[in-house]
Amino acid sequence: MNKQLNKLLKTGLTVLIPLCAAGNAEAAIVTFSLDYSGLAFGNAATAQGLISLDEQLIPNPGSAFLDFSNNDAIKAFTLTVSNATGGLGNGTFQMTDFDFATWDSAGETLDFNQQLIGQWTQGGGWGKSARWDGGAGEFNLYAKAGSSAPTSSGYFTLAANNDFLNGDLLKLVSFKPVSGSVQPVPLPAPIWLFGSAVGVFLSRKAVKKDH
Repeated sequence: MNKQLNKLLKTGLTVLIPLCAAGNAEAAIVTFSLDYSGLAFGNAATAQGLISLDEQLIPNPGSAFLDFSNNDAIKAFTLTVSNATGGLGNGTFQMTDFDFATWDSAGETLDFNQQLIGQWTQGGGWGKSARWDGGAGEFNLYAKAGSSAPTSSGYFTLAANNDFLNGDLLKLVSFKPVSGSVQPVPLPAPIWLFGSAVGVFLSRKAVKKDH
């Protein structure tokens, strides 16, 4: 191997080793299952859903408004409401039915590989707080005007049929990762850029040698 190529490889690898380590540490897109129950509020309504989140864009620890319209932090979402009183608010709802979601880890770093509900925070188990007590974090959904999707009605609480006052109340009781749902992070750009540079260099050397 000639000195120029050897120098290029050494320089590139010196830069790439920490970059690869950082790339491997980057978060992936993880899908969580969501379960809501009206039991705590004396009704039979339930809701089950799936949400795919880009961990890198979810502040953990931290809080944020997560916009449903730009597909940045929330990659996919669906929620099905069943057994609402009088059928009001029953149905399956998608990202287009919501404006945004709210997220708050209550100042703690939550383990996204485990059930989130009940994980320790200084305000108590995450998601275990009373309806109007935000000390243990927050996750909520805000339905668009005109949609019959459920909407926020207290911490970790939804009201069916986009009816804050009269809709059946639903408490978030489970927020856990779906086994095998983690999508790997794409190959970091520096790796393929470096590979391309080496390829171009070798091609040029081969052409010069032939001539």
